[in-house]
Amino acid sequence: MDPIRVGMLGIGQRGLQHLQELWRMQDDGRIKICALCDAWSDNLDTTKIRSFVAEYRDDSVRKYTSFETMLSEASLDALYVCLPPAVHNHEVIAAAQAGIHVFVEKPMSLYYDEARDMDAAIAASGVISTAGFQLRYSHQNTVVRDFLTNKRIVMLSSSSHAALESHSTKHTHTEEVGGPSNRVWTANFSWSGSAVVEAGIHTVDLMRYWAGDIDWVQATYVPRDPSDIENDGDNPYACVVNLGFESGAVGTLHFSKLRRVFRGIGDQLILWDHGQLAFEQDGPAAYYYDGPYPPTEAPVPETLRHPLLSGEDFTTPAGINETFIEAIEKGDQRLLKSPFRQSMNSLAAVLAANASHEIGGQRINLKAFAEDEAYRLHRTKPSSP
Repeated sequence: MDPIRVGMLGIGQRGLQHLQELWRMQDDGRIKICALCDAWSDNLDTTKIRSFVAEYRDDSVRKYTSFETMLSEASLDALYVCLPPAVHNHEVIAAAQAGIHVFVEKPMSLYYDEARDMDAAIAASGVISTAGFQLRYSHQNTVVRDFLTNKRIVMLSSSSHAALESHSTKHTHTEEVGGPSNRVWTANFSWSGSAVVEAGIHTVDLMRYWAGDIDWVQATYVPRDPSDIENDGDNPYACVVNLGFESGAVGTLHFSKLRRVFRGIGDQLILWDHGQLAFEQDGPAAYYYDGPYPPTEAPVPETLRHPLLSGEDFTTPAGINETFIEAIEKGDQRLLKSPFRQSMNSLAAVLAANASHEIGGQRINLKAFAEDEAYRLHRTKPSSP
């Protein structure tokens, strides 16, 4: 079998991380990295790429600053799309229509209708597709999912409180295209869609991995004061998102990005009808009583703790990149844990959270968000001037 010819669009933080893993995967002859594309030529500089991917060589790798040129010249089998979510310009659609399998980093777009157009093109073409929700491939998270099977989950909660300064400098030249002057676009609302969309989507997607699809959202944010904005870092101080799952479970997501705190704290809990699951330093642990019920006396607290991982359990399962390549080889979309279409519910949830805040904290049904005229302006990409 000929190696799968892989191209990459966007040689920034996530693109380089994928390139590092994919470059090693070339050793067994399954894939060939044949094209890299970025709008800025300095991101394609060999010395810069080698500072992130030490084994990288330019041999047989063609470099482009035009996606259209790469698409027409490179004869790709698969394409990684690693662009900031606000700047997609039909690349996923064009690749799918050309019969190219697509890996699209999250968030797939800041506009639900744009992502839906991508999904429609992928479905019509029949290509293998995935969204970049790599946390589903963690052994720990899969063990949690397996443990919760057939349990009635009633609540999931996550809190993440980080320093605004913890955002890293990115590779996109945002200062040249109307974005943040320091290139930290993840701290800017118009580029990131808020911390809930840019980072919280991972947490929301994990909740769905454990508890199933989300039915509704309701959110309230605390906007950043204009006098407290540095380098266009204007994402809200704090965000509270309530989630309703189709199963009947509820969820809460608490996010904050504060300046001048320089520390991060957080926790994550899952509650089912007869127990609690906590993510602790040595792995996930379930707390429940499994003796004769009702007990004749109160159980000793230590007997309630049931670790879900032992020393032998810390295996390294196939990650998202290896699974994507295997799915292409076998022509089997079912191997993927985060196919594009299935990931649309995660995107709808975080984008509808923004909309809920903007209309005064109203509860929004996700099917209505995707279809109703009342939410059209919240899901449609503004026209270019």
